Amino acid sequence: MKKLLGFSLIFALGILGYTHFLNVPSASADERALGDLEHRFEAASQSMALASRSSGASGMDTTADVEAARAEVRRVEVELQGVKGRLKSDSARQRADRLQEKVRAFRESME
Repeated sequence: MKKLLGFSLIFALGILGYTHFLNVPSASADERALGDLEHRFEAASQSMALASRSSGASGMDTTADVEAARAEVRRVEVELQGVKGRLKSDSARQRADRLQEKVRAFRESME
């Protein structure tokens, strides 16, 4: 009986230790929104690069694709300003600053 009780106690402590130390807390809604903005920006950047390559290789008119990518980057920039003020963790703020720098570089490359 003592062995069973001791095993149960060790097993329970193991589970508590696992959940306390190894489980990463879930991201806040603002951090998930920041992740979504990062993905949207990357998709717009790739779309812009693809449109540029397509127009150079085939001579096709891809201005609509370029404008759509620019509009998406503008929307990301506006939404980023709203999300950035609500972020609580330093790592999320740093991610937002990096994304803002990427957006700024993208816009400068378009001018």
